[in-house]
Amino acid sequence: MKIFSIIIISILLLSCENFNDPETPYEEQYVVFANISGNLPMIADTIFVSRSASIEEGTDAEDLWVSNADITISNENMEAKALPLIGKPGRYQTDLSVVFQAGSSYQLTAKIGNTVLTSETTVPRSLDVKTSTSLKEYRCNDGTVMSIPEINIDNMDSNGFPIPSKVDTVAYNYGECFTGSFASYPMFMLDFSMDDSATLVRTLTYSIESDSVGLEPGNNEDFYDYNWNGKRDSTFINLIYDTSFVNVLWKGQYYRDTNNNPKRANPFVWDIERSPIRMSWLYFNYYGLQLITLLSTDKNYYNYLQGDPLRSNIYTLPGSNIKGGYGLFSSNISKSFYVYLKRGRQY
Repeated sequence: MKIFSIIIISILLLSCENFNDPETPYEEQYVVFANISGNLPMIADTIFVSRSASIEEGTDAEDLWVSNADITISNENMEAKALPLIGKPGRYQTDLSVVFQAGSSYQLTAKIGNTVLTSETTVPRSLDVKTSTSLKEYRCNDGTVMSIPEINIDNMDSNGFPIPSKVDTVAYNYGECFTGSFASYPMFMLDFSMDDSATLVRTLTYSIESDSVGLEPGNNEDFYDYNWNGKRDSTFINLIYDTSFVNVLWKGQYYRDTNNNPKRANPFVWDIERSPIRMSWLYFNYYGLQLITLLSTDKNYYNYLQGDPLRSNIYTLPGSNIKGGYGLFSSNISKSFYVYLKRGRQY
């Protein structure tokens, strides 16, 4: 065993001695980020175009946007120009009459002066989502058995608005069983299946009522001081305010505005590779009406994540698929529904 350990250590030392990491010279490039959704026009997403800058340049980020690009998205059946958005430098959008088809491939071309950037994506063909019945009960550590409800996920009208009579309500409870860990009680569960061209599913939980303002919970003598000013006043009343160790561990510290009011990311985004999805406390940052969207993403997005765009490893570059520059051209197909999250109780 000792001889084996010595051999391993020797190999590691030799590897370190022979490791050659020459500095790669910086090269300025244009950057394009674009995403299209199957069976939808380009509504929420826009195309972003900018140029890169070295650390030494010291240029303000707002000055890096590129607003004179000539951009098209095309395939064998169509060609659509993406025009600049007024008042939003560096952002472009195709006309709302252009609907991108699920299962089709598209090419993006961006011309900036004498530079041409290109990329391709194939939109996933299908995403089937339904309420999961694989787990009907959850057993807490103290032996208590909690039922997991099925919810209605077909509650959106043709314009994307909720149908109130079809929107189910679930409760956000506190306690070891509900908010104690990553594997806590799921308020509901979802099954999904997707075609072979897709790679993973992103969940987006968007709170419709995140900006609702009201008095901090409690009474004038005993209240939750969200903004740490020693008095009961107005704040973002639908925020799920939990400063416990587990909550901060998984979600980090709260953002705070100029008046020190706490906030959380909205929408909250999570990536899933397998079914079912356990929709627990982790997926929600606010009470009230929630728009839940599941996105089945293409291989481009998966490869981009493999390239570590969140900078967990500073030596790994994001997996760009933009030829002639940096960035990402990706696609998805989605399913959306509404659910109402009410305040529960402390257990």
